[in-house]
Amino acid sequence: MKIAETFSHRNGLDILESPNFAASFHEFREVLRGLPPYRSAAVKKTSPKHIIDPGSMNRWLDDQLAVRRDWDWHPLIIEVDPEDKTHNSQLRSDFRKDRIEVEVQFGNVARYAYDVYKMAISLALQNADVGLMVVCTKKFSDILGGNIAYYERVVRELERSRLTLIVPLVVLGIEPDNWIAERYPPLSEAPTTIAADINKARKARGQAEVPPHLADDELTLEELRSLAQRVA
Repeated sequence: MKIAETFSHRNGLDILESPNFAASFHEFREVLRGLPPYRSAAVKKTSPKHIIDPGSMNRWLDDQLAVRRDWDWHPLIIEVDPEDKTHNSQLRSDFRKDRIEVEVQFGNVARYAYDVYKMAISLALQNADVGLMVVCTKKFSDILGGNIAYYERVVRELERSRLTLIVPLVVLGIEPDNWIAERYPPLSEAPTTIAADINKARKARGQAEVPPHLADDELTLEELRSLAQRVA
C-alpha cells in the first residue's frame, strides 16, 4: 500500500511532525505502507468490480498496531450519557498513541463525518491533541464497494469547513502500489484478529483490557452532534 495523498487541516501536519508526535506518526505511516489489499473470497455478480475485502484490512491493522505494537485499541472517548446509567453505550475511536487520535474508514462515506465528530469530542475532552484519518483514494474506493468514503471528497468538504471545524487533523489517502488484482493476497491469508487476541497482548504489556463488545455504532450522527455541543 502507498500513501498517495496527504491533507493537513488546521496545521495538523505541523503538529504531527513536531517532536512530541513525530515518532508515533512515522511509525503509523510505516505500518500503513505494509497494509495488504486483500481480495474478497467471492465477488458479487451485481458488483463485479468490488474485489477488495475492507474488513480484512481493518483486522490486519488491529494486529499490527494493537497486538504487535503498543497502540491503544478502541480507546474510550466518552460515555454517551454519564448521568443515565441505563444507557451503557460508549464512544470510542479506532486507535490512539501519544495523544494522536486515529480513525480508519473503509466504509460508507457518511461514516467519515461521524469520525471527525468523534475526533472533535476527544480533543475537546483533552484525550488527544491531533487527529489522523485514513481513507482510500477515489480510485481505490471504486474497487472496495459502493459509496465508500474517499480522500478527494473528504478533503473537498474539510476545505470548506476550515473556519468552522477547528480540529487539527491530517487525512491520508491510500491506494495499492499496483492495480494488478491477481497480485493482491487472497482473503485466506488475512489475520483473524479478534478482541481476545488484542487483550492478551495488552495484558502482557500491563495494559487494561478493552471490552470486546463495543457499542460505538449505536450512535446516530444527530446524537453525536448533541455530544459535541455538550462538551464544547
